[in-house]
Amino acid sequence: MKRILTLLVAGVATLSFAGCAEAGISAGDAYAIGCPAVDSAAATGSVANKATLAGLRALRDSRQLDADGQAWVEATITLLENPKEVPAEAKKLIIDGCAENGHPLSNLG
Repeated sequence: MKRILTLLVAGVATLSFAGCAEAGISAGDAYAIGCPAVDSAAATGSVANKATLAGLRALRDSRQLDADGQAWVEATITLLENPKEVPAEAKKLIIDGCAENGHPLSNLG
């Protein structure tokens, strides 16, 4: 059951990010989609992390975000790629960005 839930979360995250990378999105949209995906990835493990990373990379490469959104996406990619070596300031940027945009994280702290 846990594996099915993990795969479901991964699929939703991938589809959400892929759709956003193609449509013009704002930083607010990135937080609305990214924060729950990051929180789920932090809770469920590597399959969700891989899907979230793929979506975040596509979003980053689209260059459709403002400077703040781009910085948040870069920090989030860094965190998910290597959570043990992420700088404290990058982790704080992610947590604060999500909280300030109405999406407080419960699994990353």
